[in-house]
Amino acid sequence: MTKALIIVDIQNDFLPPKGSLAVADGDQIVGPVAQLMRDPRWSCVVMTKDWHPRDHISFACNHGLADFSRFQYQSPVKPGETQDATLWPVHCVQNTWGSEVAPELESSFAQLEVDHYVVNKGYLADREYYSGFNDIWNDHRTELADILARHGATDVFVVGLALDYCVKNTAISAAALGYRTTILKDYTRAIATDEHAMAQLRLELVQNDVQLK
Repeated sequence: MTKALIIVDIQNDFLPPKGSLAVADGDQIVGPVAQLMRDPRWSCVVMTKDWHPRDHISFACNHGLADFSRFQYQSPVKPGETQDATLWPVHCVQNTWGSEVAPELESSFAQLEVDHYVVNKGYLADREYYSGFNDIWNDHRTELADILARHGATDVFVVGLALDYCVKNTAISAAALGYRTTILKDYTRAIATDEHAMAQLRLELVQNDVQLK
């Protein structure tokens, strides 16, 4: 088994107390993830980042709507194809404080002896991204799959923010590509934490061959 660690979107805008789209208690995983990445089991460590232009389609203000409004995306490449969505506050805009990785994590990442990479996502303005592998239409793909392939990864472990959005979707993409995929729950935090939401999340992960440990 060749194991890779994917760290999803632990950026300032997703962290309390000042992040524009802060995940409750998201700051509590920064130190533990910084330690986890130094574990010698990893063949490589990949950090994903939201990297949005200011005119990104996921920002509610770009549609003249309130944050967290419901919306329907139209596929930029397949006429007539739609997806229901939530519109977000402005977050992780390129080259802003909000897009930066939590400082403790950034420092540990830079000092890793194992091969390590940053993969940006969400930089095309006309489409939403949750997965670190691809946009929601599975039309545009990042370099993440190529990195894992170069390192001969067989098993992928996913941590970061938020469990019920980008962590979940990154893990589902990994499993669909044939990787044995595990989310390490203690190294994540979710937006929706009520019992019903967590039950639905667990079911979705089981249906997509993703382990939650």
